[in-house]
Amino acid sequence: MKSIIFALLCSSVFANDISFYQTKSNNLIIKSNDCELLLKQREAICSWKKTIDDDFTWSSAKSCHKSKYGGHYLNVSTCLPKFVKENQNKKLLNTGANCWGTALSFKGISKRPRFVWTEEIMYWQNSPICKKVAVQDELEAGDIINIYGPEYIFERDEFSKGTKFWNALYPSRVTAAPVQSGYSGYHNFLHSETYISDELTFGKESPNKLDQFTFRNMREVYGRSRNKNCQENQSLSPHIREYQKKPKSIKGSKCDYFSIAYRCQNLNDYLEKQSLSLADKENLIVIEDLSKIQDSLFELQKRSNKYLTSFEIKRIVKLADNISSISLNELANGSFSKTSEMILTQKYFTAQGLRKALEQALLIPSTEIL
Repeated sequence: MKSIIFALLCSSVFANDISFYQTKSNNLIIKSNDCELLLKQREAICSWKKTIDDDFTWSSAKSCHKSKYGGHYLNVSTCLPKFVKENQNKKLLNTGANCWGTALSFKGISKRPRFVWTEEIMYWQNSPICKKVAVQDELEAGDIINIYGPEYIFERDEFSKGTKFWNALYPSRVTAAPVQSGYSGYHNFLHSETYISDELTFGKESPNKLDQFTFRNMREVYGRSRNKNCQENQSLSPHIREYQKKPKSIKGSKCDYFSIAYRCQNLNDYLEKQSLSLADKENLIVIEDLSKIQDSLFELQKRSNKYLTSFEIKRIVKLADNISSISLNELANGSFSKTSEMILTQKYFTAQGLRKALEQALLIPSTEIL
């Protein structure tokens, strides 16, 4: 009887000889010459699922399967989060979720990955639900790894919608870009991935439909420095173009590209422990309704038969624009608790996410450069 034939997903052989395969039944297989390494990766993936599903339990694997082609392999599908199991390495038909939206979705910011603005992830990572991992602490499965590099200003650079959010919540936060093009003397927030282990991450490289939701080797993470001293160096901080900071000579410096890690708890778990006002509870109901629409729009990335009538499109756009405008005005008012601010922020960007999803599916004109 013939052995099981796995569909090759990642053909590159890494330094530690880890490769990924997927069966026709969507099971994920990891393979390596080092069985002990595989066992550690399975534990890390299971630990990650536990951060998403608190009721999840698992039994540690004691051994690997031997491959007739050499080396060992393990099926890790029982440890995959539900979204990952259903969407890993699937062909996408439209642009959609980006790296930040993918990472934040596992923290309850949205039900499914969507497009997330730089300002949005920066807000959450500086909110009470997130903290920069301390220098002395070990990274844990589920941490978010941020990649930074020298900011380059192109002649046609434009601010994103997120800047309206900054201007409402933190007036004068954004330092104007230099008039000339070129390296600005600030860091740019390039990319984020979910840390699984020292060997593995999970994420999506960009909104592009060619970039799938997938596991990758840590060495292949986009923009991550090859200098080990600059990798997950928690003593470093990006020099962001904000609050009138002066530019620095960043390009060509020792850690011009570097990565740091953040640890975030689930937003919904956090809010359940807070004292909420009546307005907070009403806003959470609105967010839930918007999230259901966003959940359905996620299918625009995957299904060619996902159809919206012109009436539905107009209704969603009107709803998104009205709610985002109201949220922005409320944020600009400034008379609220930190918890209320977080809820208003989620409401604003959830509403904006609906419009963005329709723009990415080419159902309405784009209002910004992606």
